[in-house]
Amino acid sequence: MRLFKLFGIVIKINYLLIPIWVFSIYYEYFHELILVMLVIVTHELAHSFVAIYYGVNVTEIELFPFGGVARAENYLDLDPFKEMVISIVGPIVNFVLLLIAIMIQSYITTQVDILLFFIFINLTIGLFNMLPILPLDGGRILRAYLSNKIGFKKATKFMIKLSKIIASSLFIISIYLGTKNTENFFLTGIAIFLYFKAHNEAEKIGYTFIYQIVTKKKQLLDKGIMDVKYLTALESIDLRKVLQEFSTSKYHFVTVINTKGKVLGNISESEILDAIIQYNYKLTLANLLEILKK
Repeated sequence: MRLFKLFGIVIKINYLLIPIWVFSIYYEYFHELILVMLVIVTHELAHSFVAIYYGVNVTEIELFPFGGVARAENYLDLDPFKEMVISIVGPIVNFVLLLIAIMIQSYITTQVDILLFFIFINLTIGLFNMLPILPLDGGRILRAYLSNKIGFKKATKFMIKLSKIIASSLFIISIYLGTKNTENFFLTGIAIFLYFKAHNEAEKIGYTFIYQIVTKKKQLLDKGIMDVKYLTALESIDLRKVLQEFSTSKYHFVTVINTKGKVLGNISESEILDAIIQYNYKLTLANLLEILKK
């Protein structure tokens, strides 16, 4: 449901928030809920402004019961460093707001409940989003870092496993805390939500990876220069296995050798991608070398 438009970005809420609004009015914590939503919007706007600075077209921000998400049209074009910057700026804004609120509170002789709640919300949202779970900011930051080391696909697979382990641990902890105080049972819902969100990331790996690999040529043409990664592979290795070793932020050259270690030839990333499209990913490097020699 659309609420309003801010800085050219549509702000909308998911319909699941409506019953929560109703309950908040009935139990008299509507003002607190509005404050939480404003903090979340501020968090997402911080992401959006930096994304726009990097040329990403941010279209809308949608609020959910467990947070918010900024949607963009060309987010997949980003390199890992830019994704790290965009991801980390959200929690940073929360911590800045937290410090400002603490400074204001220190100058006030009496405690202001709404200000204390504001401090608590920014601390909670900032720390929560730094958890190394996809698709939270902490998970995206760690994946972007790992992408430069082991490639996007391997980094994402690792992060999905880590995210599920942490979400499962949070679920177990929330059950234990719930037995001590029933109010803590809401954490089970968050844990389940995070688990399935991480699981959904697995469905996007293939599409995202191929998209970033294919559009890398455009990035190279735009920048005019790109880091290179050299790989050495046996002639019997198929193109699919080679592709899995590619990083989304580097251009690749593959040296092909036989079992005796003799160099048979060198193949560029573009030649491998063209061969996958024209022939088949089951094609071996030896087959590709023969094709290129013709």
